[in-house]
Amino acid sequence: MALPSLDFVRRLFAGSASEETTRPLLQLFTPQVVGTDKPAVRFLVGGLTVIGIAVAGTLAVGSLAILFAALAALYFLATEILGLQLDVDPRAFVAEAQKYAARTSN
Repeated sequence: MALPSLDFVRRLFAGSASEETTRPLLQLFTPQVVGTDKPAVRFLVGGLTVIGIAVAGTLAVGSLAILFAALAALYFLATEILGLQLDVDPRAFVAEAQKYAARTSN
């Protein structure tokens, strides 16, 4: 029974064998302070860096979702509770833009 190819592990630590100019994937996420003689430490620091980037991205997407929810709540409060009528007619915006353009071109 043949073992599965572990080329991805080789690429993590040494880059691809076919191209000498490519940098190892793990080196992108590992600071130079760690050094090259300790692959376990490099793997740990690189993994923690990737996890940190993933957590920061998750927080950013969560914050964006909370912002949209807050805007939806404000819209609901303004329209349903306070009874404000919001008339969003794109033709009004275009007409105002055309008036402004006509004034500035003269």
